[in-house]
Amino acid sequence: MPDMIKDGTGHGYLAKVDADNLLHTRSVQEGEALHSNLEGNAYNLNTGVITLTDAAETPVIYFKNNAEDRFIIESVVLGVWGSDGDGLDMLATFIRNPTTGTIISSPTDVPINSNRNYGSTNSLNADVYVGGTGATLTDGDDHILVRITEESRGFIGINEVLPKGTSFGVKLTPPTGNTSMNCYVAVIGYLHD
Repeated sequence: MPDMIKDGTGHGYLAKVDADNLLHTRSVQEGEALHSNLEGNAYNLNTGVITLTDAAETPVIYFKNNAEDRFIIESVVLGVWGSDGDGLDMLATFIRNPTTGTIISSPTDVPINSNRNYGSTNSLNADVYVGGTGATLTDGDDHILVRITEESRGFIGINEVLPKGTSFGVKLTPPTGNTSMNCYVAVIGYLHD
């Protein structure tokens, strides 16, 4: 009797080989982000609504990965309401590895730090702080610039890798003359082992 590839589960199935000597198989592919989400390792980190009361460049979120696994930022969402300032255009700056500032030394945790798998109780080992008018965020390097407009929601797809101990921040510059503008920032990503 020729050698056969048998099912190891005890059901007695055999592998199918066709006339061209091709072994028939079936596979399912899933992306890394979906796999991490299924494992309970994907997160939504959101500042909630912040009111900025001047036109200065303002840190709105700070994220530091404390987990052993790398954190992959898939996207950043910027939501902006109307401003009473002059002009419609604003600039968001994504900062690579910021290390100091009042957003860090006098921290306020983001109100939304949520696992994207509704059945998972895993929590993210990270420092995630919300900023606002008067807060500072220094050091690090300007990394990505994003033009945004009033009354908009921007979804910025990125693929940033944050190993343990590295950090990420977002600063928002409202229009000139601003005294009241609501905004929020969300960081969406997952742990990659």
